[in-house]
Amino acid sequence: MNPTKTKTPFKLVPATLDDVDAIGDIAGDSFLDDTHTLMKAVWKGDGFHRQGSKESLIDLFCNPRVDIIVAREGSDGSGKVLGSIVWIKRGYPDNEQAQTFATPTASPTTASQTTFPPPPPPVEPALPSSPLTVTELEQTTNNAMTHYVDLLMPPGTMCRFIYGMSVAPAYQSQGIGSALMKWGTDRADEDGVFCWVSSSMSGWPAYAKAGFAEIGRLELRLDDYAQGVKRKLTDVDGKEVEEEWGVYVWRWMRRDPIAK
Repeated sequence: MNPTKTKTPFKLVPATLDDVDAIGDIAGDSFLDDTHTLMKAVWKGDGFHRQGSKESLIDLFCNPRVDIIVAREGSDGSGKVLGSIVWIKRGYPDNEQAQTFATPTASPTTASQTTFPPPPPPVEPALPSSPLTVTELEQTTNNAMTHYVDLLMPPGTMCRFIYGMSVAPAYQSQGIGSALMKWGTDRADEDGVFCWVSSSMSGWPAYAKAGFAEIGRLELRLDDYAQGVKRKLTDVDGKEVEEEWGVYVWRWMRRDPIAK
């Protein structure tokens, strides 16, 4: 019988600017096995995701509608950062403390009932004879994001959405991610608004466990954009081997409020 893994005590607290490096490093570590990130790193450099996370965080700290929450080690929250989540509010009053939220009207659709139209077709290269590259991959994924954002958040929509979440690999499967999500979903339930997230291929089961349901997706064969470059791995004998990048699936997921 395997011994039960001891769970690390933690506390959720608001992040500070001093946490940017730790949050960015955890985000980078969390995507070390993500094939989409790894393939883009062939051209953008190994640290592009880590550095990009840090740069975007600095801007987000200046936005009053953004909540950046970290899980700190220790029951008093005095230890190192173990994970983080960025929740963003859309359509909320400018001064929430001076407002009383109206009782939300019934939504015409719910997460379990809604399936949105598919995103636009993949972007083709500028010249028919040119190969597909990471540039077309980024344009295609950006178009899909714009497509689902427009459908999820038409003018007048009030909701919360997850901009990003990551937990240090050594501390995963200890309830940290669930707690970070619950921080926002509890507030969404109190306000009577829905939540949504754009999930990586490996992240969607955690969101489904938290009540999010898929409402749309984008599927692409990464090798179509790799220009013949294969994924390099090391086998059990320590030899370098190559394999295809495979199909990657991005999922857009929504969670409707639960009445308390």
